[in-house]
Amino acid sequence: MMAVNELKSYTESNNCILMKHHFRDSKLVIDGCNLYHTLYFTCHLDQEHGGEYDAFEKEVSRFFRNLRECAIKPYVVLSGEDDISDKMFGALKKRANIRIKKAHSLSRGCPRNVLPILIKTVFIQLLRKLKVPFIQCVAKANWEAAALANEWNCPVLSNSTEFYIYDIKGGFLPLYRFHWRNVTLTKRSDKKFIPAKLFSVEKLCSTFSCMNKQLLPILATMLGINNTELDRGMFPNWAEFSVSAEEIRYVDGLLRWLSCFEGPVEVICALMGCIMNPDNSATVIKALTEGLQVYSLAPSSIAKFFISEKTQSRLPGPLQSLPEWTLKPLAKGKLNSMITDILATQRIILKVSIENFQHCSSNLASRPIRQVIYGLLQCTRQKNSSRDDLPEAEVEEYDREGLKLTSFRVAAVLPSLAISDLHLETLWETSWHLRLQIFLDTLGVSQVPERLHVLPSLQLAVYVTCYWLKHAQPEPRPEFFWALLVGLVYGELSRDPLTEKAVPKRLKNLKSRKEETPLDLEAAHAYSQWQGSLRDSICLSQLLGNPVSEPEYAWLYSGVLVHAVTRELKKGVSPESLLARAPQARQLYQQLREAVELELDDDMKTRLRAGRERPSDSPAGEKCADDLITMFEHLMGREEEDDEDPRGRRKKSEGSKREDEMYEQTCSLRTRHRSRSHKTDPRAKKYQNSYWE
Repeated sequence: MMAVNELKSYTESNNCILMKHHFRDSKLVIDGCNLYHTLYFTCHLDQEHGGEYDAFEKEVSRFFRNLRECAIKPYVVLSGEDDISDKMFGALKKRANIRIKKAHSLSRGCPRNVLPILIKTVFIQLLRKLKVPFIQCVAKANWEAAALANEWNCPVLSNSTEFYIYDIKGGFLPLYRFHWRNVTLTKRSDKKFIPAKLFSVEKLCSTFSCMNKQLLPILATMLGINNTELDRGMFPNWAEFSVSAEEIRYVDGLLRWLSCFEGPVEVICALMGCIMNPDNSATVIKALTEGLQVYSLAPSSIAKFFISEKTQSRLPGPLQSLPEWTLKPLAKGKLNSMITDILATQRIILKVSIENFQHCSSNLASRPIRQVIYGLLQCTRQKNSSRDDLPEAEVEEYDREGLKLTSFRVAAVLPSLAISDLHLETLWETSWHLRLQIFLDTLGVSQVPERLHVLPSLQLAVYVTCYWLKHAQPEPRPEFFWALLVGLVYGELSRDPLTEKAVPKRLKNLKSRKEETPLDLEAAHAYSQWQGSLRDSICLSQLLGNPVSEPEYAWLYSGVLVHAVTRELKKGVSPESLLARAPQARQLYQQLREAVELELDDDMKTRLRAGRERPSDSPAGEKCADDLITMFEHLMGREEEDDEDPRGRRKKSEGSKREDEMYEQTCSLRTRHRSRSHKTDPRAKKYQNSYWE
């Protein structure tokens, strides 16, 4: 991180290196992973409640719409799993430990940046929906993005410091200086452009007497940009060679020193003269040599994919064993990139959510789903072996234990329906009914989609919810279940402009209201388990060729809304009253609840229904709740119009008195049926109970 900040500060301080640029009418290679990170964090979307995917979708759509207005043709390049080599695995584990600490801090109310766990899945689906050309590489994609941009003579858009090192003919556009929201008209024409700043290696080297470009990979290695960890104490204090300000002296001094040499060989020889320990010399030579190879560009292996969907021709060593049929679905984002780690290295690092860190990891709830994924990937690869002859397969999962990253050996489980002639290479050619049954059996549900009386776009969510209720620990409270269903109703109606008007105003108010309330860790843990179950169910469904309809993932979960609804339900409000005067929403909620309850045993049904019967569930109670909502909407509207008396207090009309009497009667009716009594006058909290707005 220090190296990133140092080089970024150095380029920012020199206007001759980072120059103003009006960007338009061009191809643009985009670092996809960097883009969704940046868009999510710069928009200040929710993190502590598990994500605000619907708002993220709107932001992504706005970004690509603005590019189109400026005649910019985007090509998104996404990394698969991070570098799977043993060399990089230590760095990946350090990142995972940092994420655990950040998630823990965020759960305690300390601001940190932690991406929701479904963000990449949502982003890929959005690219497909928006018809934006993209490829998901099988490994880290920075080199491929740089090579593609160099081949097409266009810039790369990213925030990764590595692009300051690649010699890209079209240059590098730092995303933090790409003002895509400020689309501007050119003078004397109606053409639009995006104000940006453009970096080029040519400009950088020209400021140091035309320094050899091949020396920049040595700069990257010395700064640790490519995840090398050379001890700076082995080398001279480069800041002594600088004539610049304090914060950039190290980078400036190193560049000035490098510019004194003709090429890499001379630099390496000079560095060896500074190192006393022979063991250190070998380490430095190896690191510098590898860095020179990493940043040397050649024709891209992904250019043909954007023309004819031809898959990558150069795969890293461990990935050369990937089955041929998986390459195109991986490239098109139709398979989760986690399968590359499972197939190539039999290990995976699981992402941690915002949860209760006093409990076990929320990833444990969905482990049985992952075990079946491991079984399908590992136990069906040998065509000539019977199931009894197969050795016991395992995957090494890295997950949190407390606040530390720990490895667990997890057995691969072959589904009972995976007959002996089921093979990975021909998995998608297997009958749809068999693939569907494997999916349903894994999630422990029996209703096939045709008999599930809910919309196809919500069927996967219903299956996942059934699984979650049976496997989550601690067992989810009834309020968590109801709030989750209300959230699904909101998402389903909101995603389509034709049905958006059917969303109850009360839910919209709950979602838009910002409250400074402590995070409910019990709810956060439960919903983290639900999202983890959804993530792994999506992966399993993709591996099986999507036997269940693929929903719009961005609209299945809204953390802000679901947590807000949970708070209301804990106060004694029923889910039905939240959907009052919205028959379409209420009917959809009823269908979802009934579909889930059909899969539950009697004991669980009883526990979930405990406390659900409220006055508003009866016709009289429902009418009472509806009248109360109508009264409050009318009251809040009238208060704006009431005149004030000379002392600054509002006058109360006879109608207002009647409304207060009605409020008191209704609240009295509701509180008689609640488990705990209120010692305060409900009217005294009229303005605090803003869920009535």
